[in-house]
Amino acid sequence: MAIDWRKMDAEREALKSLMDLYDLAKKCQQLHEAAAMPVPESLKRFLGMSDSSGNAGALKRGTSIEPPSHVSPPEANADWISIPVAEASVSTVALAILRKAGLMRAKDLNEAVLELLPEATAGSVSNMGTRLQATVIDRTEDGWKLLNKEAAGIITNGRLWGPVTVFGLPDVAAHRRESILHILKSYPSGLQIVQIVDQLRKCSWVHAPVNKDLLKADMEKLQSEDKARRRGNSKKWEAVNSDAS
Repeated sequence: MAIDWRKMDAEREALKSLMDLYDLAKKCQQLHEAAAMPVPESLKRFLGMSDSSGNAGALKRGTSIEPPSHVSPPEANADWISIPVAEASVSTVALAILRKAGLMRAKDLNEAVLELLPEATAGSVSNMGTRLQATVIDRTEDGWKLLNKEAAGIITNGRLWGPVTVFGLPDVAAHRRESILHILKSYPSGLQIVQIVDQLRKCSWVHAPVNKDLLKADMEKLQSEDKARRRGNSKKWEAVNSDAS
């Protein structure tokens, strides 16, 4: 099935717009709290600050969870995120490979991507080249190269690192799901979705849009991958194995 690159670009822009909106909402919340003013109910709903259960309220008053411990590359800044390479999209992986190589033939790049993403289609890299030519990459007879290395992430120790702007929508969703598992590991007794939302919002290292609808979809995917499950007959979720992070 052909990939709709225009749709992916539109999704990337939509994601950036949503993240900017969340940043403004968080700033608004902080200003209200600094002025000892009640946070407007509409803002609470937008930020997922529901007090529908006593446990959720208790969690909100706690401190945020520390980020997962991963060895970052020297170039990484505090606001960079990372995801397992296996969870990254073809474009994100290909650009990271080009960043390291500097100049690479299309055939070699395609083989390098397929080595890291065996389930990717052979034409994915070629389609990416057509879409990003003259804006992100330059294709010549000598090979492909990045026009700006800051447009790509860095692969190290099986993970792909970079500012959130170099990741596509599926990559950022993978970042959020990994963050969910890390949080669930910190609460072995399990958390409800509204509580997971609250915890994600308190973590400055989570750079992904967060709301209950997104979390419901995330939990379904994590359950289908046998990474998370319902805790008995309750509404709580738990990580399937204690090493999830």
